[in-house]
Amino acid sequence: MALVITPSQIVTASFVASASIPLFLLALSRGPFLVHDLRKRFRSSSILAFVLWAGIVLLGDEFRRLDAKAICDVLAGALIILSAALTVLIVLLLVAAGVSTTLLVSLSENSGPVELEPWLADYGHGFGVADVFRDRLNLLLSTRAAIIRQSTIQLVPRARIPVTLIEVAMYYFNFPKPPGR
Repeated sequence: MALVITPSQIVTASFVASASIPLFLLALSRGPFLVHDLRKRFRSSSILAFVLWAGIVLLGDEFRRLDAKAICDVLAGALIILSAALTVLIVLLLVAAGVSTTLLVSLSENSGPVELEPWLADYGHGFGVADVFRDRLNLLLSTRAAIIRQSTIQLVPRARIPVTLIEVAMYYFNFPKPPGR
């Protein structure tokens, strides 16, 4: 005998609304609905997801009963959407402001090796390796995404795939590319 678990309409609606957060974020990143400020864009997409969820829940039959199960499902649904929003926020911040990812994209803009100190000074708006980026640079080196030879740094060929994925995400979410040298 198999156990079949089917989520309620309220919980199912929360999964739909959770999946809509990145879609709303994408819609607010380009075209006629463009929101330039990253915080407002994320906040708006999360609010739109909650509005979508509330609309689906209010149109459904389960919420009208308003029994203990429906109240628990509403609470669970809200927590599911909040979890999805936090997950999307983490990914969004890593793509938009993650130092390692933007360093990687910045390095990929160069066709060959570049001088380390001037490259980091350009990237860091005057701050070089000793000031800010030592730990981030060590992360790129420890994951073998980049190599240092004497005083030059270069992206390794196998790091092109993650760089391409990051560049696509930056393009679709309308983030500026970091400066290259």
